[in-house]
Amino acid sequence: PHVSAKTLARKKIFSVAVVISQRIKELIQSDVGIFYKIILDAIENTAGIYKISLDILLLDEVLQGKHHKYDGYILVGSDASEEEIEKISKNGKVVLVDHYIDGLRIDSIVSDGYDGIFYITKKFIDSGFNRIIHIHGPLKYYGFRDRYNGYVTAMTKFGKLPITFEYDDLHEEIDSVLRRALRDWVPEVIICSNDPIAIRVLHKLQDWGYDVPGDVSIVGFDDIPAAEKEGLSTMRVQKVELGINAVKRINEILSKQSIHPYKQCIYTTYVKRNSSVI
Repeated sequence: PHVSAKTLARKKIFSVAVVISQRIKELIQSDVGIFYKIILDAIENTAGIYKISLDILLLDEVLQGKHHKYDGYILVGSDASEEEIEKISKNGKVVLVDHYIDGLRIDSIVSDGYDGIFYITKKFIDSGFNRIIHIHGPLKYYGFRDRYNGYVTAMTKFGKLPITFEYDDLHEEIDSVLRRALRDWVPEVIICSNDPIAIRVLHKLQDWGYDVPGDVSIVGFDDIPAAEKEGLSTMRVQKVELGINAVKRINEILSKQSIHPYKQCIYTTYVKRNSSVI
């Protein structure tokens, strides 16, 4: 990343806490959490360039005041509530990564999930597909909600009926969700709100004898390493850029280079592999 002369000349080292929830701490110890692991690695790799000392802390511990105050806080993931973010922002400057709260006006670095899912849904509609469904994670999380809204908007705009199924990939099996989705007819396209969900859908449909992509196309979201291994078509999130840009942003705020808050959306890219016909 480009580093300004002002940063290089600065004597002070800013202290920044990278804050994650217990949920994300557990996620990054498994394959499911590789998305966050890549972001955290990018934050750590970039911090040194900007003369920033980092500690990774748990959200609950920060809220309970178990740590000294930091110059800035990078909150990764969408677990912190509006009240919790406001409480942390009383201690230091805050940048959210993969999280955004309507009307809060705190700096946010996000991937454009809304546009990504809108784009791929429209792509299938434009190619003549009608039975397009969306299997999504819990909508209390910003990322899943943003992607869900993109799907619903695209389907509605082009006169199609949005059909959605919620699936909590940490606490339930995919079987029951898929049985509901397949009860009346076989969808032509299943768009999933992340790759771990899409990979489970792919495996289960293959176990049940469906031809992917002959009978049904499956598309994920994130482009984690397992997606390439499984031949999964997906929307690629620029995960490293999310991390780099979070560090750049907290540095700009702390060094008073650019203090007006903004929301930065990074577009996704469609990666076609073997799980879809287009």
